[in-house]
Amino acid sequence: MVDKATVSHIIKVLGEKGTDYWWTGQVEEFIPEHLQGQALQKGTDTLDVWFDSGSSWTMLDEIRSEEPLAEVYLEGSDQHRGWFQSSLLTKLSTSHTDTQAPYGNIISHGMVMDEDGQKMSKSAGNGLSPVDVTMGTKVSPKYRLD
Repeated sequence: MVDKATVSHIIKVLGEKGTDYWWTGQVEEFIPEHLQGQALQKGTDTLDVWFDSGSSWTMLDEIRSEEPLAEVYLEGSDQHRGWFQSSLLTKLSTSHTDTQAPYGNIISHGMVMDEDGQKMSKSAGNGLSPVDVTMGTKVSPKYRLD
């Protein structure tokens, strides 16, 4: 059921009402004329986090005509096979003639480790809130200049 006309219709609706409208708009508004009357539902799952983030460069070509579209991509070293690679692959695979990456430079940094030598992250539950670091907590001092 998803064809070129369906995608074009959805893009038109989102172009008129903004991308956040996907979450609040009624499903009927996203159904093109040739599919009216069918029982369809709107999905809210992320297609793929790397595809979603890796295709984010497409928004830059509307506001920036220079090449590369982004001067710098800055992320942790875990993005070498994530955002960095998916951006490059989606850019190159959608262009017939342009063979330039969407970024001019990549800066990747290491990870902060906890007392057990494990990478600190929200998903691991061992991360620190930036507010706690800068403002301090009952058990740790603040780390900032006043």
